[in-house]
Amino acid sequence: MSQSNCPNCGTPLHPEYKYCAGCGQSAQIHRLDLHHILHDMMHAVLHADTGIFHLTKAMLLGPGTVAKEYISGMRKKYFNPFNYLVITVAISAFLTAYFHLMEADVQAQNPVSAMVTRHINLIFFIGVPISAFFTWLLFRRSGYNYAENLTLHAFLGGFRIVFFMLIYTPLIVFFREHYYTMLMIYMGAWAAFTTWAYYQFYEGRLWVVILKSILTLFLTQLIISLLILAVIKLFIFR
Repeated sequence: MSQSNCPNCGTPLHPEYKYCAGCGQSAQIHRLDLHHILHDMMHAVLHADTGIFHLTKAMLLGPGTVAKEYISGMRKKYFNPFNYLVITVAISAFLTAYFHLMEADVQAQNPVSAMVTRHINLIFFIGVPISAFFTWLLFRRSGYNYAENLTLHAFLGGFRIVFFMLIYTPLIVFFREHYYTMLMIYMGAWAAFTTWAYYQFYEGRLWVVILKSILTLFLTQLIISLLILAVIKLFIFR
């Protein structure tokens, strides 16, 4: 059997190779068909060791530990955090639009809530680099660079879907008459979870981590709110 080259990176492949030594891609490449596409999709979601469900379970048990291990080099152990973020934000955007989660009164929709609902995916995405900037600034003594902070927040941003599905959505759907109280409960639960993640990731004194976590959440929300108001002023109420 003759030697061939990897179609992904061009590294020579010996007949006995199952994977490319250069990029790790499988040496057994078949023409794409529906069977292979469905197999790859199910593998990404359900794989016991690296799928989305595995990552979600690991995040539930130790969010800061997951990010720390990924940054330290355990890249094969976990689903890619940025792919995770894209998939879960799409689900969150669907839930937001379907259940009108950004509206205190579905019958009296205002231009602001309509705009937020329509662009909630962008708002979620924008929050990740903003939060990463503030944790990089506030926890700079930890030694993590901005990209590593960004990775932590990609993991957290992806895992937020769990809070969105299990806490925020049912609270708003069943108790919409108490919308702002339910919103505060959700935000409090999320703040506690992110503080726990920061404590695992950055370590240090607990009270210092708590203060910096609260400050990060406040500043992130402030910047996002200002951006939303600026867009509304420019494009809606001009």
